[in-house]
Amino acid sequence: MIVQRQLLKFLAQAPNSCIPNKSWATIGVRCLQTKENPTSSSLDRSTVKTFTLSDQTKSEVKHHASLANYWWDPLGPIKALHALNKLRIPFICEGLKSQHKISSELINTTQMLKNQNILEIGCGGGILTESLARIGSSVTALDLSEDLIALARHHLALEQNQGLVDRVQYKIEPIEHHASYRKNYYDAVVISEVLEHVDENDKIEFLRASVETLKPGGSMFITTLNKTISMWVVGVLIGEYILRAIPIGTHHYGKMISPEYVRHILNTLNCDTVLVKGSSYNFLRNYWSWTNTTSLFYALHAVKK
Repeated sequence: MIVQRQLLKFLAQAPNSCIPNKSWATIGVRCLQTKENPTSSSLDRSTVKTFTLSDQTKSEVKHHASLANYWWDPLGPIKALHALNKLRIPFICEGLKSQHKISSELINTTQMLKNQNILEIGCGGGILTESLARIGSSVTALDLSEDLIALARHHLALEQNQGLVDRVQYKIEPIEHHASYRKNYYDAVVISEVLEHVDENDKIEFLRASVETLKPGGSMFITTLNKTISMWVVGVLIGEYILRAIPIGTHHYGKMISPEYVRHILNTLNCDTVLVKGSSYNFLRNYWSWTNTTSLFYALHAVKK
């Protein structure tokens, strides 16, 4: 009980005292400067739209942008995101397959997601974006950071693969703005390692806008952190402050969210949750695996009615 009280005391203090707050969300009028149809890594200021960012969100965008130089280093500070592709890409493919959205001739091929129109929210420097496009999907990827989107565009251009480049579109804008002109548009929406960074009071509106962009029958895929004491101990205390395997200030207990609550929100938004799978991450081996518990990390697949 003494240890638990100490942990709870630290949790109450941590978000403000030592960990900046982060939100990839921000409703319609909250975000960074964005460009509607970018064609290069540089921003054409004559076509930039301005959105107002809260100080909290600015701080968090800055935190992640500070990692830009290391984003594509598979052994760098965000190596866990690189390693997670081995779980989340098959999770997305199998989910679409289970909903009979993938043609039989494409199953188990290198172009399994051909003809799938996917929206990725909170894409960062494009680690997942490029991987989804490589297996055939057309991906629109959103982020609030100019630096990270510039990095993502630059890395994509270095691939010298015009087919791949043509299948990816990066945008600097919030999901709430994107949903205003892309309703019932995408076959799938991917929110991977993002929801735990959305401000607690913004989560419902963030998910509402995300669902609005989905076609009826479309799939939403979420990977995130459960809101448990064990997750805070493993992910924050050990992962960030002891092992330094994750940059300090990346996660906040108050912003983590349980799968039950996500399921509840999605249910009110006319979505059925069809699968929830627990996962774990070995910090020392940089290895992800599925588990029979959702007490730490989890992946969720929901379908819009």
